[in-house]
Amino acid sequence: MVKRKKFITVEEIIEIHKEIIEKYGGESGILNRGELEFIVDWVNSHPRKSIHWKVAILLRGIVSGHPFVDGNKRTAFEVADTILRSHGYRFKASKSQILKFILELAIEGKSIDEIIKWLKENTEKKGGACRQERREE
Repeated sequence: MVKRKKFITVEEIIEIHKEIIEKYGGESGILNRGELEFIVDWVNSHPRKSIHWKVAILLRGIVSGHPFVDGNKRTAFEVADTILRSHGYRFKASKSQILKFILELAIEGKSIDEIIKWLKENTEKKGGACRQERREE
């Protein structure tokens, strides 16, 4: 049986959280490791799902599931940004647009489909937009 490489691990998310707390401050610690393990297992058990779906699951899971004592929204964004960059995407939304979306997610909640839609509208493949614009000219 071929063992697949995991999309992300709990340890990678914990390391990102640790770096966020060290850089920006806040209380360190895991509030609910089971929640974090569930989110990661869910993403890793769906290898054929899109990058936007996987990032949406992680964003909502970390923001709404609140697995850390502090810094959940910051960690969720950093996890999303790290994954998207590693797959050739970058956010094209402004910092204030991203912050507004993350706060809405935390306060109002959002469906996975809403998060995917927002991610697709607010990210782009590196270099892709320039080539597309040239073709349209």
